[in-house]
Amino acid sequence: MKHGFYFRFYRMFHNETLCCFLANLAYFLYCVKFFIKKTLRKKVKSTMTVDEACRIIDKVYPQPKSNPEYINPEIDENLDLSIVIPVYNYADILEDNINSILNQKTDYKFEAIFVDDGSTDGAQDILRKYENHPNVRLIFQQNGGIGAARNTGINHANGKYLMFFDCDDIVHDDIVETLMSKAYEQDLDMVVAAHNLVKEKDGEVYEVVPNVYPQKNLIGFKNGDEIMNLPGLPWAKVYKRELWNKVRFFPGYWYEDDIIQFLIFPQVSSYSYISKVVYEYKWYEKNFSHTQNDSKRKKCIDSYWIITEILNSYKKIGLHNDAKLYTLLVRHLSAYYYPFVKDLDDNVVEALYILAKEMLANYKSGDVNNLPYVMSKAKMALEGNDIELWKLSSFYQ
Repeated sequence: MKHGFYFRFYRMFHNETLCCFLANLAYFLYCVKFFIKKTLRKKVKSTMTVDEACRIIDKVYPQPKSNPEYINPEIDENLDLSIVIPVYNYADILEDNINSILNQKTDYKFEAIFVDDGSTDGAQDILRKYENHPNVRLIFQQNGGIGAARNTGINHANGKYLMFFDCDDIVHDDIVETLMSKAYEQDLDMVVAAHNLVKEKDGEVYEVVPNVYPQKNLIGFKNGDEIMNLPGLPWAKVYKRELWNKVRFFPGYWYEDDIIQFLIFPQVSSYSYISKVVYEYKWYEKNFSHTQNDSKRKKCIDSYWIITEILNSYKKIGLHNDAKLYTLLVRHLSAYYYPFVKDLDDNVVEALYILAKEMLANYKSGDVNNLPYVMSKAKMALEGNDIELWKLSSFYQ
Protein backbone atom coordinates (compact mmCIF):
# COMPACT_ATOMS: atom_id res chain seq x y z
CA MET A 1 0.00 0.00 0.00
CA LYS A 2 2.82 2.44 0.83
CA HIS A 3 4.39 1.91 -2.56
CA GLY A 4 1.04 2.64 -4.19
CA PHE A 5 0.85 5.96 -2.36
CA TYR A 6 4.50 6.67 -3.17
CA PHE A 7 3.99 6.13 -6.92
CA ARG A 8 1.02 8.50 -6.99
CA PHE A 9 3.00 11.24 -5.26
CA TYR A 10 6.10 10.56 -7.35
CA ARG A 11 4.11 11.15 -10.52
CA MET A 12 3.46 14.70 -9.26
CA PHE A 13 6.66 15.67 -7.45
CA HIS A 14 9.57 13.40 -8.56
CA ASN A 15 11.30 13.91 -5.22
CA GLU A 16 12.05 10.77 -3.23
CA THR A 17 12.34 12.40 0.20
CA LEU A 18 9.11 14.35 -0.17
CA CYS A 19 7.24 11.41 -1.68
CA CYS A 20 8.38 9.06 1.10
CA PHE A 21 7.15 11.56 3.68
CA LEU A 22 3.79 11.94 1.96
CA ALA A 23 3.45 8.18 1.45
CA ASN A 24 4.12 7.57 5.15
CA LEU A 25 1.58 10.23 6.08
CA ALA A 26 -1.05 8.79 3.74
CA TYR A 27 -0.37 5.30 5.07
CA PHE A 28 -0.68 6.52 8.65
CA LEU A 29 -4.14 7.90 7.89
CA TYR A 30 -4.97 4.64 6.14
CA CYS A 31 -3.88 2.74 9.27
CA VAL A 32 -6.12 4.96 11.39
CA LYS A 33 -9.04 3.96 9.18
CA PHE A 34 -7.98 0.32 9.50
CA PHE A 35 -7.70 0.63 13.30
CA ILE A 36 -11.21 2.05 13.57
CA LYS A 37 -12.64 -0.74 11.42
CA LYS A 38 -10.64 -3.33 13.35
CA THR A 39 -12.00 -2.00 16.63
CA LEU A 40 -15.60 -1.98 15.42
CA ARG A 41 -15.53 -5.32 13.67
CA LYS A 42 -17.24 -8.42 15.00
CA LYS A 43 -14.66 -11.06 15.88
CA VAL A 44 -15.53 -14.32 14.12
CA LYS A 45 -13.87 -17.64 14.84
CA SER A 46 -13.90 -20.50 12.38
CA THR A 47 -14.90 -23.98 13.55
CA MET A 48 -13.91 -25.64 10.27
CA THR A 49 -11.23 -28.32 10.48
CA VAL A 50 -8.30 -28.68 8.11
CA ASP A 51 -9.75 -31.96 6.76
CA GLU A 52 -13.06 -30.25 6.03
CA ALA A 53 -11.27 -27.37 4.31
CA CYS A 54 -9.29 -29.79 2.15
CA ARG A 55 -12.43 -31.62 1.09
CA ILE A 56 -14.17 -28.38 0.14
CA ILE A 57 -11.30 -27.04 -1.96
CA ASP A 58 -10.58 -30.40 -3.60
CA LYS A 59 -14.22 -30.59 -4.65
CA VAL A 60 -14.49 -27.01 -5.87
CA TYR A 61 -11.11 -26.70 -7.57
CA PRO A 62 -8.51 -29.44 -7.13
CA GLN A 63 -4.82 -28.69 -7.51
CA PRO A 64 -3.72 -28.41 -11.16
CA LYS A 65 -1.02 -30.77 -12.36
CA SER A 66 2.19 -29.11 -13.43
CA ASN A 67 5.43 -30.79 -14.42
CA PRO A 68 7.78 -28.18 -15.88
CA GLU A 69 10.76 -29.41 -17.86
CA TYR A 70 14.23 -28.39 -16.65
CA ILE A 71 16.84 -28.07 -19.40
CA ASN A 72 19.92 -25.95 -18.74
CA PRO A 73 21.94 -25.54 -21.94
CA GLU A 74 25.60 -24.63 -21.78
CA ILE A 75 26.20 -20.90 -21.44
CA ASP A 76 27.78 -19.21 -24.46
CA GLU A 77 30.58 -17.02 -23.08
CA ASN A 78 30.21 -14.77 -26.12
CA LEU A 79 26.51 -14.13 -25.46
CA ASP A 80 25.74 -11.59 -22.76
CA LEU A 81 21.99 -11.86 -22.56
CA SER A 82 19.02 -14.03 -23.54
CA ILE A 83 15.67 -12.21 -23.73
CA VAL A 84 12.65 -14.52 -23.46
CA ILE A 85 9.41 -13.24 -25.00
CA PRO A 86 6.28 -15.42 -24.79
CA VAL A 87 3.87 -14.59 -27.60
CA TYR A 88 0.18 -15.31 -27.72
CA ASN A 89 -1.72 -13.20 -30.27
CA TYR A 90 -1.49 -9.37 -30.09
CA ALA A 91 -0.77 -9.33 -33.82
CA ASP A 92 -1.94 -5.71 -33.99
CA ILE A 93 0.85 -4.45 -31.72
CA LEU A 94 3.46 -7.20 -31.96
CA GLU A 95 5.76 -5.46 -34.43
CA ASP A 96 6.14 -2.47 -32.13
CA ASN A 97 7.12 -4.89 -29.38
CA ILE A 98 9.65 -6.73 -31.53
CA ASN A 99 11.22 -3.58 -32.90
CA SER A 100 11.62 -2.07 -29.43
CA ILE A 101 13.77 -5.10 -28.56
CA LEU A 102 15.78 -5.28 -31.75
CA ASN A 103 16.51 -1.53 -31.89
CA GLN A 104 18.62 -1.58 -28.73
CA LYS A 105 21.47 0.91 -28.56
CA THR A 106 24.11 -1.37 -27.12
CA ASP A 107 27.24 -3.34 -27.94
CA TYR A 108 26.23 -6.19 -25.64
CA LYS A 109 25.50 -9.39 -27.49
CA PHE A 110 21.94 -10.56 -26.97
CA GLU A 111 19.47 -13.04 -28.40
CA ALA A 112 15.70 -12.51 -28.45
CA ILE A 113 13.89 -15.83 -28.06
CA PHE A 114 10.28 -15.48 -29.21
CA VAL A 115 8.14 -18.42 -28.09
CA ASP A 116 4.81 -18.45 -29.91
CA ASP A 117 2.35 -20.26 -27.68
CA GLY A 118 -0.19 -21.29 -30.33
CA SER A 119 -1.27 -17.84 -31.52
CA THR A 120 -4.51 -17.73 -33.51
CA ASP A 121 -4.61 -14.18 -34.88
CA GLY A 122 -1.71 -14.13 -37.34
CA ALA A 123 1.03 -13.34 -34.83
CA GLN A 124 3.02 -16.30 -36.15
CA ASP A 125 3.19 -14.72 -39.61
CA ILE A 126 4.54 -11.51 -38.12
CA LEU A 127 7.21 -13.41 -36.21
CA ARG A 128 8.35 -15.21 -39.36
CA LYS A 129 9.25 -11.85 -40.91
CA TYR A 130 12.14 -11.74 -38.43
CA GLU A 131 13.37 -15.33 -38.73
CA ASN A 132 16.57 -14.28 -40.53
CA HIS A 133 17.45 -11.54 -38.07
CA PRO A 134 20.79 -12.39 -36.38
CA ASN A 135 19.44 -11.63 -32.89
CA VAL A 136 16.19 -13.57 -33.25
CA ARG A 137 15.32 -17.17 -32.40
CA LEU A 138 11.78 -18.37 -33.11
CA ILE A 139 10.09 -21.27 -31.37
CA PHE A 140 6.53 -22.39 -32.09
CA GLN A 141 4.58 -24.62 -29.73
CA GLN A 142 1.05 -25.67 -28.86
CA ASN A 143 -0.78 -23.44 -26.41
CA GLY A 144 0.29 -24.11 -22.83
CA GLY A 145 0.03 -20.69 -21.23
CA ILE A 146 2.52 -17.93 -20.49
CA GLY A 147 4.39 -20.02 -17.90
CA ALA A 148 4.95 -22.85 -20.37
CA ALA A 149 6.15 -20.40 -23.02
CA ARG A 150 8.59 -18.74 -20.63
CA ASN A 151 9.90 -22.15 -19.60
CA THR A 152 10.56 -23.06 -23.23
CA GLY A 153 12.54 -19.86 -23.62
CA ILE A 154 14.56 -20.56 -20.46
CA ASN A 155 15.28 -24.08 -21.68
CA HIS A 156 16.81 -22.64 -24.86
CA ALA A 157 18.62 -19.64 -23.35
CA ASN A 158 22.41 -19.60 -23.78
CA GLY A 159 23.21 -16.13 -22.44
CA LYS A 160 25.10 -15.33 -19.25
CA TYR A 161 22.10 -13.30 -18.11
CA LEU A 162 18.38 -13.74 -18.62
CA MET A 163 15.62 -11.19 -19.17
CA PHE A 164 11.84 -11.53 -19.63
CA PHE A 165 9.61 -9.34 -21.73
CA ASP A 166 5.86 -9.64 -22.40
CA CYS A 167 4.68 -9.36 -25.98
CA ASP A 168 2.12 -6.61 -25.29
CA ASP A 169 4.64 -4.29 -23.62
CA ILE A 170 7.35 -1.96 -24.90
CA VAL A 171 10.98 -1.58 -23.78
CA HIS A 172 13.13 1.52 -24.10
CA ASP A 173 16.06 1.36 -26.51
CA ASP A 174 18.57 1.49 -23.63
CA ILE A 175 17.18 -1.27 -21.40
CA VAL A 176 19.88 -3.76 -22.34
CA GLU A 177 22.70 -1.23 -22.01
CA THR A 178 21.38 0.10 -18.68
CA LEU A 179 20.86 -3.23 -16.97
CA MET A 180 23.84 -5.11 -18.37
CA SER A 181 26.30 -2.30 -17.66
CA LYS A 182 25.32 -2.33 -14.00
CA ALA A 183 25.33 -6.13 -13.87
CA TYR A 184 28.85 -6.44 -15.30
CA GLU A 185 30.22 -3.46 -13.42
CA GLN A 186 29.61 -5.12 -10.04
CA ASP A 187 29.17 -8.77 -11.07
CA LEU A 188 25.61 -8.72 -9.74
CA ASP A 189 23.17 -11.62 -9.55
CA MET A 190 20.25 -9.36 -10.45
CA VAL A 191 19.62 -5.82 -11.62
CA VAL A 192 16.16 -4.25 -11.40
CA ALA A 193 14.96 -1.08 -13.12
CA ALA A 194 11.89 1.12 -12.90
CA HIS A 195 8.88 0.85 -15.19
CA ASN A 196 5.82 2.81 -16.18
CA LEU A 197 2.34 1.43 -15.62
CA VAL A 198 0.52 2.53 -18.77
CA LYS A 199 -3.26 2.33 -18.51
CA GLU A 200 -5.19 2.18 -21.78
CA LYS A 201 -8.85 1.98 -22.71
CA ASP A 202 -10.27 1.71 -26.23
CA GLY A 203 -6.77 2.12 -27.60
CA GLU A 204 -6.13 5.40 -25.77
CA VAL A 205 -3.73 6.00 -22.89
CA TYR A 206 -5.58 7.60 -20.00
CA GLU A 207 -2.98 7.34 -17.23
CA VAL A 208 0.76 6.73 -16.85
CA VAL A 209 1.99 5.89 -13.36
CA PRO A 210 5.80 5.80 -12.94
CA ASN A 211 6.63 2.80 -10.76
CA VAL A 212 9.95 4.19 -9.55
CA TYR A 213 10.74 2.53 -6.25
CA PRO A 214 12.55 4.58 -3.58
CA GLN A 215 16.04 3.64 -2.47
CA LYS A 216 14.77 3.88 1.10
CA ASN A 217 13.29 0.81 2.82
CA LEU A 218 9.84 2.36 2.65
CA ILE A 219 7.88 -0.72 3.70
CA GLY A 220 10.16 -1.23 6.68
CA PHE A 221 10.97 -4.95 6.56
CA LYS A 222 13.38 -5.81 9.37
CA ASN A 223 13.92 -9.55 8.94
CA GLY A 224 16.86 -9.35 6.57
CA ASP A 225 14.40 -9.32 3.68
CA GLU A 226 14.88 -5.77 2.34
CA ILE A 227 14.93 -7.25 -1.16
CA MET A 228 11.19 -7.77 -0.74
CA ASN A 229 10.78 -4.03 -1.21
CA LEU A 230 11.45 -4.69 -4.90
CA PRO A 231 8.66 -5.66 -7.31
CA GLY A 232 8.16 -9.40 -7.77
CA LEU A 233 7.55 -9.07 -11.49
CA PRO A 234 9.65 -11.13 -13.91
CA TRP A 235 10.35 -8.30 -16.36
CA ALA A 236 12.42 -5.09 -16.08
CA LYS A 237 15.20 -7.21 -14.60
CA VAL A 238 18.26 -9.15 -15.65
CA TYR A 239 19.22 -12.29 -13.75
CA LYS A 240 22.32 -14.44 -13.84
CA ARG A 241 21.30 -17.51 -15.80
CA GLU A 242 22.25 -19.97 -13.04
CA LEU A 243 19.58 -18.52 -10.73
CA TRP A 244 17.09 -20.34 -12.94
CA ASN A 245 18.83 -23.72 -13.10
CA LYS A 246 16.41 -25.21 -10.55
CA VAL A 247 13.52 -22.81 -11.05
CA ARG A 248 10.75 -22.77 -13.63
CA PHE A 249 7.28 -21.31 -13.90
CA PHE A 250 4.38 -23.67 -13.20
CA PRO A 251 2.32 -24.12 -16.39
CA GLY A 252 -1.41 -24.17 -15.92
CA TYR A 253 -1.41 -21.83 -12.92
CA TRP A 254 -2.41 -18.23 -12.51
CA TYR A 255 -0.17 -15.97 -10.38
CA GLU A 256 2.94 -17.67 -11.79
CA ASP A 257 4.98 -14.53 -11.11
CA ASP A 258 4.99 -15.42 -7.39
CA ILE A 259 8.03 -17.58 -8.03
CA ILE A 260 10.21 -14.48 -8.37
CA GLN A 261 9.98 -13.43 -4.73
CA PHE A 262 9.79 -16.97 -3.34
CA LEU A 263 12.37 -18.83 -5.43
CA ILE A 264 14.58 -16.26 -7.16
CA PHE A 265 15.03 -13.49 -4.59
CA PRO A 266 16.23 -15.88 -1.84
CA GLN A 267 19.05 -17.05 -4.14
CA VAL A 268 20.20 -13.51 -4.90
CA SER A 269 23.28 -12.47 -2.92
CA SER A 270 23.99 -9.23 -4.81
CA TYR A 271 21.62 -6.92 -6.62
CA SER A 272 21.04 -3.31 -7.58
CA TYR A 273 18.00 -1.17 -8.23
CA ILE A 274 18.13 1.53 -10.92
CA SER A 275 15.51 4.25 -10.58
CA LYS A 276 15.33 4.79 -14.32
CA VAL A 277 12.25 3.87 -16.36
CA VAL A 278 13.19 1.44 -19.12
CA TYR A 279 9.99 -0.63 -19.47
CA GLU A 280 6.39 0.27 -20.41
CA TYR A 281 3.94 -2.16 -18.82
CA LYS A 282 0.61 -1.97 -20.65
CA TRP A 283 -2.55 -2.50 -18.63
CA TYR A 284 -5.84 -2.58 -20.52
CA GLU A 285 -9.12 -4.42 -21.09
CA LYS A 286 -7.83 -7.66 -22.59
CA ASN A 287 -4.66 -7.72 -20.53
CA PHE A 288 -4.14 -11.01 -18.65
CA SER A 289 -3.77 -9.07 -15.39
CA HIS A 290 -7.47 -8.22 -15.57
CA THR A 291 -8.37 -11.90 -15.92
CA GLN A 292 -6.37 -12.85 -12.85
CA ASN A 293 -8.17 -10.20 -10.80
CA ASP A 294 -11.54 -11.90 -11.37
CA SER A 295 -12.28 -13.14 -7.84
CA LYS A 296 -15.54 -14.78 -8.96
CA ARG A 297 -13.77 -17.48 -10.98
CA LYS A 298 -12.83 -20.70 -9.25
CA LYS A 299 -9.41 -20.61 -10.87
CA CYS A 300 -8.46 -17.78 -8.52
CA ILE A 301 -7.94 -20.61 -5.97
CA ASP A 302 -4.62 -20.96 -7.79
CA SER A 303 -3.51 -18.24 -5.35
CA TYR A 304 -3.38 -21.06 -2.78
CA TRP A 305 -2.21 -23.90 -5.00
CA ILE A 306 0.68 -21.94 -6.53
CA ILE A 307 2.15 -21.33 -3.06
CA THR A 308 1.87 -25.07 -2.38
CA GLU A 309 3.89 -25.79 -5.53
CA ILE A 310 6.39 -23.06 -4.72
CA LEU A 311 7.02 -24.35 -1.20
CA ASN A 312 7.70 -27.84 -2.57
CA SER A 313 10.28 -26.35 -4.93
CA TYR A 314 11.66 -24.21 -2.11
CA LYS A 315 12.58 -27.38 -0.23
CA LYS A 316 14.05 -29.09 -3.30
CA ILE A 317 16.30 -26.13 -4.03
CA GLY A 318 17.56 -26.29 -0.46
CA LEU A 319 16.51 -22.79 0.61
CA HIS A 320 16.21 -22.05 4.31
CA ASN A 321 13.02 -22.05 6.36
CA ASP A 322 13.61 -18.73 8.11
CA ALA A 323 12.10 -15.40 9.11
CA LYS A 324 12.31 -14.11 5.54
CA LEU A 325 10.19 -16.96 4.24
CA TYR A 326 7.72 -16.60 7.09
CA THR A 327 7.33 -12.87 6.48
CA LEU A 328 6.79 -13.50 2.78
CA LEU A 329 4.16 -16.13 3.54
CA VAL A 330 2.30 -13.78 5.87
CA ARG A 331 2.17 -11.16 3.15
CA HIS A 332 1.10 -13.54 0.40
CA LEU A 333 -1.47 -15.39 2.48
CA SER A 334 -3.19 -12.10 3.17
CA ALA A 335 -2.62 -9.21 0.76
CA TYR A 336 -1.98 -11.43 -2.30
CA TYR A 337 -4.52 -14.09 -1.40
CA TYR A 338 -7.83 -12.97 0.09
CA PRO A 339 -8.50 -10.15 -2.45
CA PHE A 340 -8.31 -12.74 -5.24
CA VAL A 341 -10.82 -15.16 -3.67
CA LYS A 342 -13.12 -12.82 -1.74
CA ASP A 343 -16.12 -13.24 -4.05
CA LEU A 344 -16.26 -17.04 -3.87
CA ASP A 345 -18.84 -18.79 -1.69
CA ASP A 346 -18.41 -18.08 2.01
CA ASN A 347 -17.59 -21.68 2.86
CA VAL A 348 -14.88 -21.74 0.17
CA VAL A 349 -13.33 -18.52 1.49
CA GLU A 350 -13.40 -19.94 5.02
CA ALA A 351 -11.77 -23.15 3.79
CA LEU A 352 -9.01 -21.14 2.13
CA TYR A 353 -8.46 -19.25 5.38
CA ILE A 354 -8.09 -22.51 7.30
CA LEU A 355 -5.63 -23.85 4.74
CA ALA A 356 -3.63 -20.60 4.90
CA LYS A 357 -3.44 -20.91 8.68
CA GLU A 358 -2.25 -24.51 8.38
CA MET A 359 0.34 -23.61 5.75
CA LEU A 360 1.75 -20.76 7.84
CA ALA A 361 1.90 -22.94 10.96
CA ASN A 362 4.10 -25.43 9.07
CA TYR A 363 6.70 -22.71 8.48
CA LYS A 364 6.61 -21.06 11.88
CA SER A 365 9.64 -18.94 12.67
CA GLY A 366 10.31 -17.39 16.06
CA ASP A 367 12.63 -14.77 14.56
CA VAL A 368 9.95 -12.67 12.84
CA ASN A 369 9.81 -9.16 14.27
CA ASN A 370 9.02 -5.54 13.45
CA LEU A 371 6.48 -6.25 10.73
CA PRO A 372 4.59 -3.29 9.26
CA TYR A 373 1.53 -2.55 11.42
CA VAL A 374 -1.24 -3.99 9.25
CA MET A 375 0.83 -7.02 8.25
CA SER A 376 1.41 -7.74 11.93
CA LYS A 377 -2.38 -7.92 12.33
CA ALA A 378 -2.60 -10.30 9.39
CA LYS A 379 0.00 -12.44 11.13
CA MET A 380 -2.08 -12.32 14.31
CA ALA A 381 -5.20 -13.35 12.40
CA LEU A 382 -3.44 -16.27 10.72
CA GLU A 383 -1.70 -17.47 13.85
CA GLY A 384 -4.89 -17.15 15.89
CA ASN A 385 -8.46 -17.65 14.77
CA ASP A 386 -9.98 -14.40 13.55
CA ILE A 387 -11.21 -14.68 9.98
CA GLU A 388 -12.66 -11.16 9.93
CA LEU A 389 -9.35 -9.62 10.98
CA TRP A 390 -7.67 -11.63 8.20
CA LYS A 391 -10.09 -10.24 5.62
CA LEU A 392 -9.69 -6.69 6.87
CA SER A 393 -5.91 -6.73 7.17
CA SER A 394 -5.61 -8.30 3.72
CA PHE A 395 -7.13 -5.19 2.17
CA TYR A 396 -5.19 -2.58 4.13
CA GLN A 397 -1.57 -3.62 3.50
